[in-house]
Amino acid sequence: MKHIKNIFVREILRLKSRSSAWVLIIFIPVIIFLYLGAIYEEGAVQVVEVGVLDNDKSPFSQQVVDNIQASPKIELVKVFSSEDRLEDIFVSHPEIKGVYYIPENFSMNIMQGKQQKLIVYTNSSNIIYGNLLYKEAATFINTLSAKITLSALTIKGIPYEKAIKMVMPVKTQTRALFNPHYNYLYYLVPGLTTVLLQMIVFFLATRSINSEFKSNSFQELWDLSGGSIFKIIFAKLLTYTVIGMMIAMLIFAFIHPILGIPSGANTLSFMWVILIFVITNATLGLMISILFKDQAIAMDVAFVYNSPAFVFSGFTFPIIAMPAFNSWYANLIPYTHFLKAYIKGIEMSSPFSFLIPQVIALLLFTLFAYVVSVIGLMFHVKKIES
Repeated sequence: MKHIKNIFVREILRLKSRSSAWVLIIFIPVIIFLYLGAIYEEGAVQVVEVGVLDNDKSPFSQQVVDNIQASPKIELVKVFSSEDRLEDIFVSHPEIKGVYYIPENFSMNIMQGKQQKLIVYTNSSNIIYGNLLYKEAATFINTLSAKITLSALTIKGIPYEKAIKMVMPVKTQTRALFNPHYNYLYYLVPGLTTVLLQMIVFFLATRSINSEFKSNSFQELWDLSGGSIFKIIFAKLLTYTVIGMMIAMLIFAFIHPILGIPSGANTLSFMWVILIFVITNATLGLMISILFKDQAIAMDVAFVYNSPAFVFSGFTFPIIAMPAFNSWYANLIPYTHFLKAYIKGIEMSSPFSFLIPQVIALLLFTLFAYVVSVIGLMFHVKKIES
């Protein structure tokens, strides 16, 4: 135990002397995490600016325009005339993200009982705008269509109460679970903070052993451990696990609350999963540090392995829709499995039994990295002794 304590203290002092370690341990967790929160402070797109191209110019088309103006998520910037080219509108008015096009004879066709379309042109270079504009259009057009049908039925002498039921025989009610406000702050920031947690622990551990070779201090470490590979690995892992858990506590006890990100009822009990996640990345980083004596190469390997973690995790695009190789590779990154556990454990407040597959996957990563680390370190020790 004394050997492990001595190596732990020594490792902390070595980290203290490295400015790059301070950047990873302090600057990123505090400054970058809060900066990310500030980016998504609004949480969601509140208002989208649109235009209307009205080629009908009828009282009924004006009613459509009024409905667009009344939509809470839409701000009508300008009503364009038929002389304006649709292609030029988006270029000359870059603030406009969508155009509602009302064709000629719009009201006349409706009065004659013909089906008529309100065309929504969206600047879908940003998918959020396109989806929101379509949703708002569907809402007010369905309401407007119901009013038209209701008026036609009442004119035919059908009682109002009965006409209402005929117009809407089935009423759809949607209930959004786990992020009912569609808030991007709640959705993206936890993913970004936890993937950065993985990268911080991984990068720190990636220089834990090879730095000893570079500074010719491995013999000192070996003597301090009493000639035990197990104690070296355990003490190094303990160091980066403690640092990783301190950052994790900062994320869940300070960063998320100060940003207003709600925590689930299982947040405290979920910390043991985070502990396994941190140990997994510390072990993998240690393995890379043992396999690659050149620190620059080791950091490059760590970066290449970690950089696609967020994209491949299924956070931004479903894994099932990825090409076969990408889907396979996604499962070789610990964050993919942690994210599944996080969503089920924190956001859905699922019981432990639902997290077992992800926990087993993380433990297998840890076991593999530990075995490779032991074998690799044994090889280095034999090489030095010979």
